[in-house]
Amino acid sequence: MKGRSFLAYSIVISLLEQVVLLVVLLWVLPQFGIVVPLWLVISAAVALAAVSIVLTRLNIRTLALKVLHSPGIGTYGRVVTPLAPRGYVRIGNELWPAVAEGEALSEGQRVRVLRMKYLRLIVEAVNGEELDS
Repeated sequence: MKGRSFLAYSIVISLLEQVVLLVVLLWVLPQFGIVVPLWLVISAAVALAAVSIVLTRLNIRTLALKVLHSPGIGTYGRVVTPLAPRGYVRIGNELWPAVAEGEALSEGQRVRVLRMKYLRLIVEAVNGEELDS
C-alpha cells in the first residue's frame, strides 16, 4: 500500500475508531447506568484523533524506507530458525526473514539467496550442507 491509498485507508479507520468510541461512550455505557460527562467524551475523541495522526505520519514514513544494503542474489547464508517455509537466515552479521523455495530447511543449513520480495529473502538449500559454526 503506497502513500495516498494508505492515507485514505488510515483516515477511514480513524473515523471508524471515533464512531466506535462515541457509540460506547454515548450509548453503551448509559445502558449500564454509566453517564460520561461531555467534556470527557470530547477529550477522548481529541486524544484518539491526535494518536491516529501521529501514528499515520510515522507509518507513511516507514513505508517510504528502502533497504540500505540488501544481500545480493547468490549470497550465501545460514538458516537460524527452520524455514517451513518461513523463518530467518543469517547473511553476514544480519538476520533476514526468509522463505524456502522448495522443501523445508532446518536450522544450520546453508542457503543461497535467489531473489528478494519486499524485505523477505527467497532462498534455496546449497547441496544440503550444514555449516560448522
